[in-house]
Amino acid sequence: MYESEAYEILHIKRGSSQEEIKEAYATLSKQYHPEEHPEEFQQIHEAYMTLRRRNRGRREENRNQEAEQTHNPLQAEEKMMEDSLMEMASENDNHQAALEENTEREFQNENPEQEYDTEEQSADQSGEEEYQEPARQDSAPQYDFDEVIEEDERKDEQRLILLIQKALVEMEMLLKPPYCDKLKLFQQFFKKPEYQTALKQPAFMEYFADMLAESHLKPMIYDHIIEYYRFRGLNPEDMYEEAAKLYYVLDDKRGMKKKKPGFWQGVLPVAAIAGIRAGTRSAEPGTGAGNLFGFLFVVVIVIALMFILYRQLYKNHSSLFAQAIVAVLLTVSQFIVLMGDFYASLMGSDAGTILAVFLFLMGGIWLIGIGIAAIVKKIRKLAHR
Repeated sequence: MYESEAYEILHIKRGSSQEEIKEAYATLSKQYHPEEHPEEFQQIHEAYMTLRRRNRGRREENRNQEAEQTHNPLQAEEKMMEDSLMEMASENDNHQAALEENTEREFQNENPEQEYDTEEQSADQSGEEEYQEPARQDSAPQYDFDEVIEEDERKDEQRLILLIQKALVEMEMLLKPPYCDKLKLFQQFFKKPEYQTALKQPAFMEYFADMLAESHLKPMIYDHIIEYYRFRGLNPEDMYEEAAKLYYVLDDKRGMKKKKPGFWQGVLPVAAIAGIRAGTRSAEPGTGAGNLFGFLFVVVIVIALMFILYRQLYKNHSSLFAQAIVAVLLTVSQFIVLMGDFYASLMGSDAGTILAVFLFLMGGIWLIGIGIAAIVKKIRKLAHR
């Protein structure tokens, strides 16, 4: 729910104080009892929680600004955690005292005879001869509606804080090798039902933006995050501060304009179809036209298959690993073709042999280059350590 909707539901002005928000919530909650108006009450409760979380985010921001003045990040974080724990402890003490007082009041309302006996004994001891029966309460025990609502709010807030912390820890692991190369893991993370509310909270988005600023992920992973938050086409000036911060980080890493299909994604399917049609309409195998169109057909099909396989492997593996698998498959497949002379029917025996040998050597050279690149990368990592 947006902040503007929450203010409208509670019938208060934008920028109202916390006391005004509580007062409006209490008034509407009594007017729309959850048992009689469940849908209206749910909407009122959600609006109140939205404004509470927003105000809490502002308080945490002020605490962070005060902590930055100490120039000690570790001390600032400990101070913020200590303040949060003291605030929660104070709220729990107030809640316990109110609950005990409410319990005692309900017990007295439910047992008027005990109150009568106590007063009668007191009258006997004082020597009073006149007897007056105390007035019995016919009404049912009052239900402390506000206290129950506040208790539910505290539980919801604590549960949400734990979910945000858990999601941040899991995301921190995903952003490190070897998980940072796997698009599938990020897709599973953003699909988890228990995280859906936490992932869109200002506190999570702020810390997530700081993590992404230091990350180096694949473009397709940044695209998936952008699509999850539906940032494309939005104006960051209309967002709250934490969401705008995440927007600018993703814009710097990937850009918010929708990416057009790459050159190979558009050319390869067209070239493959053209090659197949040309090969089927060409002259009989063995002629010059048959050799040319057969050669083009095989080259286009091989390149298209290599590209498709690489893209699929690259989604969940590193670039070097994906290239190595493609190079191995190319080398092995062309060796099998060379031994079986499978290209002869398309371009003749001699031309088919030449093409198979060329692709076989290309795959072998490619594989050697990948091995050298992997060794150099490993040496650089050891040097940085």
